[in-house]
Amino acid sequence: MDTVKWSDLPKELWPIIGKFLHSRIDVLRFRSVCSLWRSSRPPFQRPLPPPPLPLTFSPPGAGNPKNQALLFQSTTYRMESIIDKRRSGSSRSKPWLMKLEQDPNSGRMRLVHPVTGLPLRYSPNATSKDFSLLEFRVVELRKSYVLKFGKNNVTVKSVQRLVVMPCDFLDIDDVFGVFMVYNEGKLGFVRFGDEKLTRVDEQNAHYDDIIVYKGQCYVVDKWGTISWVNSALQVIQFSPPLCGFGGRKYLVECRDDLYVVDQFFEKVTQQSNIVGTPFLDNELLWWHYHKMRSDAESIDFKAYKLDQEWGKWVDVKDMGDDIFILSNDGSFSVSAKEFAGVKGNCIFFTESALTTGRLYPCVFNLEDGLFSKASLRCPQMVHPPSSWLSPD
Repeated sequence: MDTVKWSDLPKELWPIIGKFLHSRIDVLRFRSVCSLWRSSRPPFQRPLPPPPLPLTFSPPGAGNPKNQALLFQSTTYRMESIIDKRRSGSSRSKPWLMKLEQDPNSGRMRLVHPVTGLPLRYSPNATSKDFSLLEFRVVELRKSYVLKFGKNNVTVKSVQRLVVMPCDFLDIDDVFGVFMVYNEGKLGFVRFGDEKLTRVDEQNAHYDDIIVYKGQCYVVDKWGTISWVNSALQVIQFSPPLCGFGGRKYLVECRDDLYVVDQFFEKVTQQSNIVGTPFLDNELLWWHYHKMRSDAESIDFKAYKLDQEWGKWVDVKDMGDDIFILSNDGSFSVSAKEFAGVKGNCIFFTESALTTGRLYPCVFNLEDGLFSKASLRCPQMVHPPSSWLSPD
């Protein structure tokens, strides 16, 4: 078949193609090609931010009244410079991960670290602050959410993980639902417009992580048992217990399979001092408890794959080219083949410096069991190559 240039395609095709573009960056790139493309697709319309969730918190720092929680959405992209690739004349480039967080109040975007979630700022030695999307190939990888205080954008520590379920999951028009793991293990649910949070599964207060997998909400508890939650808020066991002895479990989707990553700590702070605390009644208390847990040093990781056909766990010793990223707002996987100079079979996570308490990204290698800082092992993958950006 003869190839046809893009410019020679019938004009009536462009509006049809434009309707399949749903992200802001895709629409910007489409409209920036030429006047014909720009006239075929209207500018991206920022959706209205969801109303504040009907939850109140006592924010860190006394003196402020109860503060409403806002849902902050982040989008993670794989970026690849087209300009550098052309200049070098090489077929290989150095893609990296970029994460943009959107403020629900103003709609403004800011760059954050793809693992730690810390904001990135201008470097004092910045020589250029230009950033053109025409110079990059952009691939959207995932969307994620966190709860923050509306006035100061501080993350709500009493909510460890949350996922947003679309309205078709709940069979209610124009209403989104939020499942969350809060108070170090309880499972809750709230819809926009509800007056209070609904506790899900009163019998289990030991959930570690939550994920949307194949359109359903899945959770894992401290014993490594995976369950899924249906639209009637019933928790249905999906896997046998893993019986892993680590301090925290993570759910990761990789190549349509479901994995559990077990994280082992040198020490785990007991929570006897907060048992019985009313839900979200004292955010300051949970903030201190979260800090104590984050001070525990990681000493090992183990990965397990759920064999869904036989209903059993498989101890994974070699993940091949796959990389697991345990970020602050959920876990995901990427392939090392998509990032030059990066080896697979490793896990990215966030560690806290014992002396300063500052968060920094680390890498654990499943092959040799060694830990290293991400900035040393693969700096290009997790840091933008722009000279005017640096960790905050």
